[in-house]
Amino acid sequence: PIKMSALKIAYIGAGAVNFGGAEGPWNHSARLEKLGGVYFVAIVDPLVERAKSLLETKLKGPSASMYSECCVLPSYKDVLKMEARTKPDAVFVGVPPFVHGSLEEGHDIELEFVRAGIHVFVEKPVSVVPPERFREYVQAVVEEQQKTKVIISVAYMFRYHSAVQKIKEIITAHGRPVLSINARYNCAYSELDHPFWWNTSKSGGPIVEQATHFCDLLRYFAGEVNLASIQATSIPPGTTESSIGYLSKVPAVVNEESIPVEQRIPRVTSANWKFESGSIGCLTHGLILWSKRYEASIDIWADGLRITLEEPYFPECKLRVRRGYTDQEEVLTYPDVDPYLEEDRLFLEAVRTGNHDLIRSSYVDAARTYEMSWAIHRASEQ
Repeated sequence: PIKMSALKIAYIGAGAVNFGGAEGPWNHSARLEKLGGVYFVAIVDPLVERAKSLLETKLKGPSASMYSECCVLPSYKDVLKMEARTKPDAVFVGVPPFVHGSLEEGHDIELEFVRAGIHVFVEKPVSVVPPERFREYVQAVVEEQQKTKVIISVAYMFRYHSAVQKIKEIITAHGRPVLSINARYNCAYSELDHPFWWNTSKSGGPIVEQATHFCDLLRYFAGEVNLASIQATSIPPGTTESSIGYLSKVPAVVNEESIPVEQRIPRVTSANWKFESGSIGCLTHGLILWSKRYEASIDIWADGLRITLEEPYFPECKLRVRRGYTDQEEVLTYPDVDPYLEEDRLFLEAVRTGNHDLIRSSYVDAARTYEMSWAIHRASEQ
């Protein structure tokens, strides 16, 4: 039986972000099992057999007791019909971006749960619809949230990374504004075997779907972006081996030839802009590495200060800091940091206490990152 003190959780989506996969460290179920104090009441996925298989595996594993009351459902609407005894306190929404974040019938997952008084943790990107349409959706969600007072957290996990919090602390203590911030994000694509990811109409494209993490961090460090100042260019996909945008290791399951050329994703995108403060920002994103490991870094410059964030996805994450009257740099390491665990922990704590201030990426704030990523995407296609 479900313990009354434990939070009841439902997973919306039985894919890699909720249950782990080969291509990255994300896996909410593993973190929630580690944190404890929760029970799982539903796994929702239209691919019912896959969800059933996952549940069977969990029921044989070390956290089996947390799944003893769990059922498999084909639609999130079925969760809304669950009786009070089993209805979740909170949901973890980890579904492809083209099936949520919209007022379109069946795509208003967040809105339905907020309206029902169920707390929502939702993965990025928050949508794929143009920002003009997404604004209407955000307004609807926020209006319902003000009535039901539920917690909404968007999964910008780097905001929960100790290195990122240290950067914020250093910038504040230094007392001088950021002048320039330069981000580089190179994705390993040869094992990205989700066909939807390669189709901009379904994923939003690599800036909206993936580089959104760095768009968000740049806003977090340097403030709001003057969207009208964004300039960008990109290398479009190549259709023949002799073209510069041709990638030689696209997974066979993707079948990129079946995707209309105008919906195939760009290979490299480079953007620059001004922040509202007057400082300068740059972002270069590529998907051109083979194997599994991404490479990502951010340089931050201010008067008398240089900070470099290296490899925030991995235990090898480093902060390199040079400040004041010294030619030496400090090197800070973060071998045991798990930002996914921390964002999940604080979400559960916020749900238990009602303290919205524990959430570092609200729905409204995430919507601003979404607008920025779309502005880069559009500028790069002109």
